[in-house]
Amino acid sequence: MWQERNQRGVEGNPPCISCRVDLLPENEEAAQVYMAVRGQVITRGMEGVIVDISIPAIESAMRIFNVQDQADCLQKIRRTFYHFLKEDGE
Repeated sequence: MWQERNQRGVEGNPPCISCRVDLLPENEEAAQVYMAVRGQVITRGMEGVIVDISIPAIESAMRIFNVQDQADCLQKIRRTFYHFLKEDGE
């Protein structure tokens, strides 16, 4: 993740431990699933514009990680994905 941000012009070396985010317990499952599927995207056109994250990939990962509240987890993952998609588009 640091490497991606550094390519966008962030100066300096990766702060390693200090760049880790402490998650709230209720977000840990969603973060685990998101990290597993964040590269599974849907693209559009010849340019390969990223338009969405793969719901089947999310569902598969939630089954693998035994997520109980899958609707809530899906919502958190999609919000996170769109946040970073918007950030990358700016």
